[in-house]
Amino acid sequence: MAHYKILGKDPYWMNFYGLMLLTLIEVAAVGLDLSDFAASYDTTEKVVTLWILTIIAIPKFIMIAAIFMHLYGDADSKILTLTALFPAFFIIIMVLFIGLTHPDATTGLPDWCRPGTYGL
Repeated sequence: MAHYKILGKDPYWMNFYGLMLLTLIEVAAVGLDLSDFAASYDTTEKVVTLWILTIIAIPKFIMIAAIFMHLYGDADSKILTLTALFPAFFIIIMVLFIGLTHPDATTGLPDWCRPGTYGL
């Protein structure tokens, strides 16, 4: 159990409730018909759904990393946060350099990576 509280409650349970609420929003975003909303912004329904899912993924990532990975609230959380963020720098650099140096990096997947060609 954590030695601190979030809104007077145990942080693990508060994190669980928050993750369930955000997951419910994600399921609703995928399941609801957003075509009228998308048409009002002159875009497609897939783009609106993707934006909603991306915006929801950011706080979910922060909640999981902060509470379950002990990057917030523990006595040694500063060193754990630095340890967890160290590889992120290299991952970002790798993604940027692959995307900037290879013109088909994001769209030109080999055939064996495409769905439907697995031979199943």
